[in-house]
Parts: sequence; structure tokens; C-alpha cells
Amino acid sequence: MNGQRRTLLCGLALLAGMPVSHAQIQPLLKMVLYVRENRNEAGQMLPLRDEVRRLLDLIEQRAGLQFEIERYPYPRLLEKTRNHEGIAFGLSMNRNLSELILSDPFMSNQVWMVVRSDAVFPFRSIEDLRGKTVGVVRGSSYGDEFDARRNSLFKIEEDVSSHTARLRKLMNRRMDVMLFGDFHTRADEVSLYLHQLLAEEKSPLKPGENFVVIERPLLIDELCFAATPKHEEILRRLNLAIGQLRRNGELQRVLLSPRKPG
Repeated sequence: MNGQRRTLLCGLALLAGMPVSHAQIQPLLKMVLYVRENRNEAGQMLPLRDEVRRLLDLIEQRAGLQFEIERYPYPRLLEKTRNHEGIAFGLSMNRNLSELILSDPFMSNQVWMVVRSDAVFPFRSIEDLRGKTVGVVRGSSYGDEFDARRNSLFKIEEDVSSHTARLRKLMNRRMDVMLFGDFHTRADEVSLYLHQLLAEEKSPLKPGENFVVIERPLLIDELCFAATPKHEEILRRLNLAIGQLRRNGELQRVLLSPRKPG
């Protein structure tokens, strides 16, 4: 229905002599979009964050696309993308994806380090992770240098995508550092978001427990859409939309607008 409504509105605008962008008057194309799943401690799929949903709605409108969203763990998402079945959302430019083509980046993902409040350490370089156990989401990449030194400079603890389950493991000392990717640019905003998740999922910290988000992120990662060359026309549309939304500031506004209370 949303796609039909947008097509009707474009037609009415043309009849009325109103300006309509080139992307808006192209025929709507349906496209399967793979988005990485996140689950809570009970294993239930969490909905897309409000900011991500608004971002996808905006890009759909500008690119003349209609996304059919499917959620998968990262390895499965990558496999289906490589098999030409759809396009992937939020892949890192740092990862070796030579068989895929990437869109222009649509946002920066800050990879933050979350630690117990009694185990804060100064971070200047990856050397400061020496000897620590670092919790990561299974199948994820955190930059070439990090990936090259995992299980040599530091130990890896691989996890499912549930943020609350990972925080619980951090509190239980099964890891020293939890990596958490987020597009907010300040550590206090990330800390607030993680505390909101715990409250929403009724998974409060025990008395005396707390965590800290280290002020300096591990890295800043540019995120893109990705697909095989079969879907090059879709990526062309996406690049046009991303460029327009960057120039008029809408990308930044939609990502940083206040989050709805859960």
C-alpha cells in the first residue's frame, strides 16, 4: 500500500505541475533487503531501531524502491547476498568483500568499548587490549588490524547478537571488554541507550553493578549497502539517494533524532 500511495502522489504532483525528483518518478522496484538480526536474552527477534526504520523509509522514497526486509545472522546474510538473492544493509567498508560492490557510505558506525565500572582502562591504541578477553558478535568484522590480531594480542569471546545477554556476560566477568557498534558519536549517548535496553527487557543490573563506555571508540567504520553486480542498477539508485540526503542534511537528522521511549 505504501508503494501504491507514493506512486499515486507522484502522479498527482505531475498533474498539478509540482516539481518531482527524478528518483521519485522512476517506477518503484521491489528489492529484498537483508538486515542483520538482533535478539534478546529469550532469543526473540528485536524490531529494527526507530532510527534505522526511519532511515530506510527515507532512502526508499528517494530511490524509488520498496524494500522487503529479511533478518538474518551476519554469516547467513552475507551468504544470501553473495548468492544474488538480495542486497545487504550496513556492511563495513573495511571488510574484504571483493566479490560484492558497495554503495557510497550512508552512515558512520562507531565501535565502542564497554567495560565494567571497576575495570576501566585508558585506551590509546589496540595494544591496550593486550591480554584481555574481548566480546564480539559472531561473524562480525571490526577492522583489518583488529581482525589480524584477534586470539594473539587478545582473546575473543564470540556471542549471539543479544546486547543484554552480552552485557550480562560482561558483568559476570566472562569478558573484559564488550564491543558495541552504534552511530551515536558520544560515549554518554551510547551508555544511555544500553541502559534503556536493559530497562525495556526487564533485565536490570544487580546492586553495585555498572558499566562504562570508554570515551574513545575502537574505530569509526563507514557502512554501506552491498550486492553482487547483478544488482548494480539498485546500487546506482541508492547512491543517488544517499548523495541527495547527505547534501540536504536529512541523513544526519533522521539518525540523530530522539529515540521513542520503549
